[in-house]
Amino acid sequence: MKNFIAQNKIPLLFLSGFISAVIIISLVLFISKELNVTDTTSTTASNTITVTETSTANPTTITSTSITNSTTRTTTRIISKILPLGDGKYTSAGAKKGYIYVCNANFNGSGAFKDGSWITGTTWDSTKKIAVQGDVKWPTANITITVNGTNRVITTNDLPTTHNTGVFPISASDPAYQFDHNPNKIAAQNKTFTLPANPTLAATPQCIFGMVGVMLDGVILFDGLDAGGRDAAAHEVQDKCSGHPEKTSAYHYHSLSDCITDGKTNKLIGYAFDGFGIYGYLDNNGTQIISDDLDECHGTTSLVNWDGKQVNMYHYVMTQDYPYSIGCFKGASKEPRPM
Repeated sequence: MKNFIAQNKIPLLFLSGFISAVIIISLVLFISKELNVTDTTSTTASNTITVTETSTANPTTITSTSITNSTTRTTTRIISKILPLGDGKYTSAGAKKGYIYVCNANFNGSGAFKDGSWITGTTWDSTKKIAVQGDVKWPTANITITVNGTNRVITTNDLPTTHNTGVFPISASDPAYQFDHNPNKIAAQNKTFTLPANPTLAATPQCIFGMVGVMLDGVILFDGLDAGGRDAAAHEVQDKCSGHPEKTSAYHYHSLSDCITDGKTNKLIGYAFDGFGIYGYLDNNGTQIISDDLDECHGTTSLVNWDGKQVNMYHYVMTQDYPYSIGCFKGASKEPRPM
């Protein structure tokens, strides 16, 4: 018997390790089954089991669980377009994570007057939301970005250079009209913004009046609120590129436009009015960033491409979930004041 054990020591140890691994994986799969999820499991030589779980009961989230010996870490990622409403998530008392720090909290404007079926309770489903009809071309759309000394000068007529728009004012025959009577037309603007080419952090975050930046396609980016202090992306009916005009005929976004293809990458897609860059929602590992990953101004510090160089610096990130873009200015704001 001793000779048998000695001769078969390595195979037995291998078998023992294999059985242990099977037991651990079976346990993880059992737990996942109880949670009603679909699992993809992989193992590495460092005794780490990584399980990616996509919930069928709640398709809003994806959970990644890493089990290394006795340590478990779980993170949540949004994987669908069923999103939490941001209604009322603003503050005038100082920057707050997940909120928009507004300079003026007196919301008395109008917007969409009726909620669509895509809004249910405290969530909304952007896959069910209708869009303003039409396919209007803007051949005169133009934006120029130049660096002059310590300044970055952006000149735009606020018309999208990379996509068409819907027809505004919203026609009474458009299905969107039953929810939103937006009476404004789209017209070229004459905007020049002078921003710091090398922005620096301010002593404290600064509040927002409404406009937060300009995208590389020439369109001005507003914050995530409508004139009534509600989640603009959810309530107001925009065109297929998530844009619409306001009372001065300025076309704008409140959230990440599907027509900005780089929004689904880690590339630069715009500039905030404090000079810092606005980037797409993937990190450098290809993982989708959500609001919980970001600070009170909806930004973070990491390695990004800045003026052709890889620089570790502060920047903002557009996300699928509220507040979608900038929640406050981390640097000294050059935001145009409302008239």
